[in-house]
Amino acid sequence: MSSWLFLSTAASAALPSGTPMGDLLSMVMSLIMVLVLIVVLAFLVKKLNPNLANSDEFKVVRSLPLSTRERLMVIEIDNCQHLLGVTPHSINYLHKLETPLSEKELPALAERFGKLLNPQTNHTKKNK
Repeated sequence: MSSWLFLSTAASAALPSGTPMGDLLSMVMSLIMVLVLIVVLAFLVKKLNPNLANSDEFKVVRSLPLSTRERLMVIEIDNCQHLLGVTPHSINYLHKLETPLSEKELPALAERFGKLLNPQTNHTKKNK
């Protein structure tokens, strides 16, 4: 990170800040530093909280937002699917599903991003 800082200060010293080229170079270097910071923070969040992904025992099959703070969720525990109502203050058990729902397929971009963030997990879907 210090090399980026050194490079941006060297570039700003080489080109006066009043020139359009100096301003453009400073903006591009700042943008690159922010993007690198976002990737590093996402990596740290994933490492510090590894339980963000579904496990074999507990899966979120579907989630339907009802408003900005309420949602319906279908979860799978021990090969049985249950419907839950989730609000900021409570989680209510609503119904046990007799016919299980199939899991939605993730888009290819989401699968690649998941593999990039957590390469040790197997991202193939298991439909039982």
